[in-house]
Amino acid sequence: MKFRGSFSKRLLIGVFAGVVLAIAGLSAVVADTISVGQARNLLQHLGGANWSKNQVQIRDISAGVGAGGAVVEAQIETAFRLAKEKGNWRVTEIRLGDRQWESFELIEEAVRREKIRRTSALLTQMADALSAYQKAHGQFIEADKVTPLLDQLAPQYLTTVQRFDLWGEELKYHGSGASYWLSSDGPDRKSGTKDDLVVENGALKASLE
Repeated sequence: MKFRGSFSKRLLIGVFAGVVLAIAGLSAVVADTISVGQARNLLQHLGGANWSKNQVQIRDISAGVGAGGAVVEAQIETAFRLAKEKGNWRVTEIRLGDRQWESFELIEEAVRREKIRRTSALLTQMADALSAYQKAHGQFIEADKVTPLLDQLAPQYLTTVQRFDLWGEELKYHGSGASYWLSSDGPDRKSGTKDDLVVENGALKASLE
């Protein structure tokens, strides 16, 4: 069974494991501006796809965040293969080009692992900043939420401030002068489960790979 539809580039960012490289390539091409043709060509091959020009429609191009960035609003027409298991439908494959199908499960797994890696790196970066703060002040930051933590770390100890993990959930922090823990709820977005990512006193305690 096939389902045809259109979806924006923003949705593709959350689906394809290769999107990060495509976005980096987009920023490199932009300089001061990017043409419709350049944007379409990048999106045609997004995440290893091989869509035709007719399948990619550029709706709008505007300036993005940061120097040389751009936001491209686009629609991409493709097809999905669905399967029915135990009475429920699920997406099994997405068509990336003529006779080119990709397992949706593999895409989701690749994205999940990359989000875990990036969130773990974010927590480690914040832990390093906390260590630097502790060396300078003789204690860790006393707080029960991540916002006051970031307020005291930035910009001297932490140049990039990020409150949310790669699943869009706010990070958690609890610290006293002598110890702290910093965590993400992980892929399931639920606190206290086995896929939580936790840094305690500088050590990464859990990371699902």
